[in-house]
Amino acid sequence: MVKVVSLSDYKSADRHFKPDICFNKQELDQLLTVYSRRVTSGEWKDYAIRHDPAIAAFLIYRNNSQQPAFTIIKHHTNGGKTEFVVYHGRERLKRSDALKDTLTVLNRKLKLVRR
Repeated sequence: MVKVVSLSDYKSADRHFKPDICFNKQELDQLLTVYSRRVTSGEWKDYAIRHDPAIAAFLIYRNNSQQPAFTIIKHHTNGGKTEFVVYHGRERLKRSDALKDTLTVLNRKLKLVRR
């Protein structure tokens, strides 16, 4: 059975829900900048974004596999601060309060190819 509720009643109702944690525009810009560099070089192929009340996740895939190569997580700590974490599989690579600092782990190291 369908129950019709007025929008004003719905908005003013005392609901106990948490809004989803999401990446803001600046964070998405930083994520996509790093991602696009690696796509251009042919290393990464796809990405996905997931968000819910507990975390926001940016998943990076090297190919069409089911498991992401890297996952960047945004979540709130017990103190209410925002924290970013980069995972490679189950291994935590870097954790920081600033996304820019966290993404440094994904920057490629330069290699000497010829002397």
